[in-house]
Amino acid sequence: MKISFVISIFALLLSLSFADDSKELNPFQKYIADPSITTFTQAIEFYHSDLDGDSKNDNHRIILSYLYQMEMDRMIEQIDVFADSIAPNIQFNYANLMLELRRFDKAIQVYDTLNVKYPAWSCPWRHKGEAYFKSGDLEKAEKALEQAIETRNEHYDAYVMLAEVQEAMGKNEEALKTLETGFTYLGKDIEDPEEEVEDVDVQFLYLKLLQKNGRYDKAEDIKNSLMKADPDDKRWEDIK
Repeated sequence: MKISFVISIFALLLSLSFADDSKELNPFQKYIADPSITTFTQAIEFYHSDLDGDSKNDNHRIILSYLYQMEMDRMIEQIDVFADSIAPNIQFNYANLMLELRRFDKAIQVYDTLNVKYPAWSCPWRHKGEAYFKSGDLEKAEKALEQAIETRNEHYDAYVMLAEVQEAMGKNEEALKTLETGFTYLGKDIEDPEEEVEDVDVQFLYLKLLQKNGRYDKAEDIKNSLMKADPDDKRWEDIK
């Protein structure tokens, strides 16, 4: 648990002790003293019961936020103990959770394990590429995403993310080629592309790459289509 988080919990406990002069521990303090599913459930039910309707008890919302954070970390610690021995799909979900929480080092560590055990499984390569991309390591992101495509040639959203990475690296010509190659596999992959990447995001990326590569006629077509579909998108601020 990070030091700043511990200090915040201590400050909250201190404020609660001043607010309640009774010697009996409140549900949050009971959970701190004995973290378990039982004390967590009791605390959640207690603080949620006060938030029905238009309740303005923001202090209880803060307590609930701490409770969910702490219980999540407790669950993660338990998973981590057995992470190397659990089923591969559960390992993959665990790594994805770490990715969503922006705990990139841990996510990459689990993806690495899956890459070694199941090198022909494309998804861990793709998601590892995302973890590297979001952590700022573009070269490793590019390699992981290329490996995802090598293991499953029709992996559409891997092409999209690889194009994003290559654009960030300044490889605009290569990025456009990557994205347009990906378009040839749209609808042919085993996964639903909308579950991984929104089409409007892809189209904005395509528009930028077309402009950067001087293909203005095609760019204008995409721009007009996007303007009709999403005229208020903030990304228009960066589009010529």
